[in-house]
Amino acid sequence: AFVLPALAVLTLTRLGTEFLPELDEGDIQLFVEMPPSIALEKGQDILLEVRRRILAFPEVSKTLSEQGRPEDGTDNEGVNMSETFIRLKPVREWRPGYDKMRLVDEMRESLTEIPGVRYNFSQPMKDNVEEAVSGVRGKVVLKVFGPDLTRMRTTLEQAKEALKALQGIVDLDLYRDASTPQRTLETALAGRVTTTMWEGERPVPVRLMLPLEIRDDTERVGAVTLTAASGARVPLRDLATIQVANGVASINREGNSRYLALKFNIEGRDMGSVVKDAIATVKRSVPAPEGYYFVWGGEFENQQRALSRLKIVVPLAVLAVLGLLYAAMNSGRSALAILLTVPFALTGGAFALLAAGVPLSVSAAVGFIALLGQVSLMGLLVLSAAEARRRSGEELWPALIEGSSERLRPVLMASMLALVGLLPMALGSGVGSETQRPFALVVVGGMLTTLAIALWLLPIIYSYITPRRLTKPEEEDELLEVRP
Repeated sequence: AFVLPALAVLTLTRLGTEFLPELDEGDIQLFVEMPPSIALEKGQDILLEVRRRILAFPEVSKTLSEQGRPEDGTDNEGVNMSETFIRLKPVREWRPGYDKMRLVDEMRESLTEIPGVRYNFSQPMKDNVEEAVSGVRGKVVLKVFGPDLTRMRTTLEQAKEALKALQGIVDLDLYRDASTPQRTLETALAGRVTTTMWEGERPVPVRLMLPLEIRDDTERVGAVTLTAASGARVPLRDLATIQVANGVASINREGNSRYLALKFNIEGRDMGSVVKDAIATVKRSVPAPEGYYFVWGGEFENQQRALSRLKIVVPLAVLAVLGLLYAAMNSGRSALAILLTVPFALTGGAFALLAAGVPLSVSAAVGFIALLGQVSLMGLLVLSAAEARRRSGEELWPALIEGSSERLRPVLMASMLALVGLLPMALGSGVGSETQRPFALVVVGGMLTTLAIALWLLPIIYSYITPRRLTKPEEEDELLEVRP
């Protein structure tokens, strides 16, 4: 029995970790990012080709594309961005051997043949949650903060090359990193509205700017003269370097600091191990330049916050259970004996997760907390009967054996109630079962070991820490009468 906790700890180290199991929403949402300078009509042609390739899969029922931002302005997408919703047929109508992961992999391989377009595969609700959490569409996000966008982009490109070799990473790319041509002399090149002319009932702004043949010639732009404070006229070429270059299409900020983001999704591995390897790879291969710093975010950030809260919640739960046990049994040693059996009873939950191939998540952690209450209930049933017999005059071991036998039926009923009640959730495979399954597996597996622990191991531990003889009620009354 004492080997069980060591095996459980070894099992937990092999499980892997994640925030919450990924909910299968049934459908797929595809985010398409085209070049920022693309015309609306050309974007529609590309989206038509995207939908044509997706509909070539017999598992797809229908598709719908939304290009640009909605009229209410709730999203900041441009005409080069699109959300394509992919409605899938029921799983029973799919080709043999196909699951959602394989289908997405083949879709991704087909769509990457379209040049100049980036993709991110997600699900409708999941996509909105990811963007709300980190501001980036991706399960895991690496942000670099600093003043120079060019240097930040170079750093993330190095990180991208380093992360490409890691197993389990998909959809790896810089987020909204498209560039667009820009020119910097506003009045001469972009023009400035100087007056308004009316055409019937409609005002038309009149813009003053250099002729087109001058705007397209950097030498002639450099000859434009500016008036200094002294009145001298200085050619623009003497004050600035003039060139036509690509600038960023948008500048993102967080906490009043500029940032660029590298995002990726995870397939085939648990999130905890992938992020651990990714952080180690970036730290080893891509040091942040001086004055710049990295921040890891996305679902990984939620997992870290949840683990921090569990470090507070779990000790409080143990203390609360200890207090309740002491109040119920009026004995600190009996309450301690029950809590000492908890690590042995929880091993069943760890073994159940390993057998099912389910990573350790917040859902599973909540299951372990619930199992703590079940273990305490079983222990309370057994020890309360044994102590009642001891106070009536029975010896230690006869009282423990008879008390366990007496409470066998209540312990079995309580165990079967939790086990049978949660078994359908533990074995379920329908839509939505992914989030419930870890919790149910922990409780069902834990109840199998709790039954044996409460009936056999608990009496042994109790026998080592309890006094050899308990005071009878009559003796307690006599002691109270003797006291002045």
